[in-house]
Amino acid sequence: MNMEVSFLADHQWWKNAVIYQVYPRSFKDTNGDGIGDIPGVIEKLDYIRKLGATAIWLNPIFESPHVDNGYDVRNYEKIDPGFGTMEDAENLIKEAKKHGLKIILDLVLNHTSDQHPWFRAARKSKDSPYRDFYIWRDPKDGREPTDWASFFGGSTWAFDEQTGQYYFHLFSDKMPDLNWENPKVREEMVKIARFWLEKGVDGFRLDAVIHMAKDSRFLPVRNEDAEDETDFVLAEKYYANLPRVHDFIHEFNRAVKKDFPDAFLIGETASADTNLAVLYSSPAREECDAVITFNYLGFDTEAKDKRIPENWQQGKWNLAAFKKVMAKWQKDLYGKGYSALYWNNHDMPRLLSRFGDEQMYREKSAKMLATLMYLQWGLPILLQGEEIGMTNLKLPHLEDYEDPSIPGLAAAARKAGCTDAEILQMVQKRSKDTSRGAMQWTDEKYGGFSTYAPWLGINDDTREVNAAIQEKDPDSILQYYRKLLEIKKSMDVFKSGTWEMLAEHDPNIYAYLRTYNRQRALVVCNVSKERQTFTCPELTRTKWSCLLNNAGNSKEIPGRIVLSPYECYVLLQKNEAINGRN
Repeated sequence: MNMEVSFLADHQWWKNAVIYQVYPRSFKDTNGDGIGDIPGVIEKLDYIRKLGATAIWLNPIFESPHVDNGYDVRNYEKIDPGFGTMEDAENLIKEAKKHGLKIILDLVLNHTSDQHPWFRAARKSKDSPYRDFYIWRDPKDGREPTDWASFFGGSTWAFDEQTGQYYFHLFSDKMPDLNWENPKVREEMVKIARFWLEKGVDGFRLDAVIHMAKDSRFLPVRNEDAEDETDFVLAEKYYANLPRVHDFIHEFNRAVKKDFPDAFLIGETASADTNLAVLYSSPAREECDAVITFNYLGFDTEAKDKRIPENWQQGKWNLAAFKKVMAKWQKDLYGKGYSALYWNNHDMPRLLSRFGDEQMYREKSAKMLATLMYLQWGLPILLQGEEIGMTNLKLPHLEDYEDPSIPGLAAAARKAGCTDAEILQMVQKRSKDTSRGAMQWTDEKYGGFSTYAPWLGINDDTREVNAAIQEKDPDSILQYYRKLLEIKKSMDVFKSGTWEMLAEHDPNIYAYLRTYNRQRALVVCNVSKERQTFTCPELTRTKWSCLLNNAGNSKEIPGRIVLSPYECYVLLQKNEAINGRN
């Protein structure tokens, strides 16, 4: 049995899944407080199922002080009152199953809230039985133990006056990192996972999983870019993808799947390359079932000012670089591991604002980008609202945003001489809050999301862009997504076929060939605002039929295709034989 057939013959449910990401605070509010809730998700289960999704990934719904919108967990076994009750969560799990939908919870393994009972007990005394649940160090020469920088700006160390030691935090100082070297921590996290699996959830997204191991030598990393001794520098080689992480994930996997073999584990492996991704997701290693990488989405920034973090500086999308990296992911993981296919999530700007055209070609570019990504090898993950073409939430003032990384940006940008207006423009384009605007359901006030002003905000275009209008329009983005996802799920060539890039050096065309046994499909996308011509030997050798097109074309395809701005084709080879090619 060849690799392709064996993959298809392996009937693990997630290998044919389409995941719909729900950011609960911004999805649907049923009690009129401006905050989305679990009953709101239940209300929209039929919409999600009809879209073509087979699973729902929920961002954290656990009890939290919301310093980082739920990623700072106070209690893993309680529902945050803003989202509802445990009974609501149990009803969601039950109702989702009735709709044929799996539930995936976001499980924060790397850190907790500083209000979690473990940390509150740990900071009381150096002799606390929970002290070793976290990472503590004495001051070094009267200051932080290392010069490592937090992802939210400043140091990774926060001083605790009560015991005179520093504790470690990769993110906010309100989110102390757990000490995974402590076996009791590992046992507790397994208990939490089992608690939810026993309630019927189907798996977990493992948040920040690559950071669970730290280099315990805590060496300094001062480099030539540091302006003075007060600077802190990112030191990922000391706290990302260390070998020990694999031990932790493997142990967690074995403990969880012992009694729940169908539980799905997808790891957020942001900075992992393809070699690491294969290690994380190879079935034989029993770590993650799939991974989420940020590796192929980092080609639209420009370091115009080195004093400002590059990820905040919007630039032109480098398609050539994207092609090169995406080809590597498609080739290196095929049949060895499994990776997510996605354009946006709660941590990054929206697809259409980042890579498409918000104005003249809004619908065409949205459809084209979805076609480009989701018919490749991998697991599709859609962010709520992308299926109707939602764009970045642009708030009028800097203080309107809640993104905890903004103060760090503002400090660096002001030091570099930027005005507040310039900083606001960066935030409107790049902040993770841009993807967290309220879901646009109808043309009513507040977009049918709520009867009260949404907690963060809602786009001004909700009267023209909403799910209700697109439900009635057969040519809408929503209807196109439904067709696209049905193709992805129903055709073996898109589920399990090999992938081959075409037009590799064309600066405006993204095209690839999928092959599975006797079936071949060709996807051709014009990613520019100009007309483009695509030719390749594959088109002239045999006849092709049009399976999907975002401009209403369905005629027989000639050997030379002229594509209008942002046009795309999904073509299926007409003849039955492929001249011996697999």
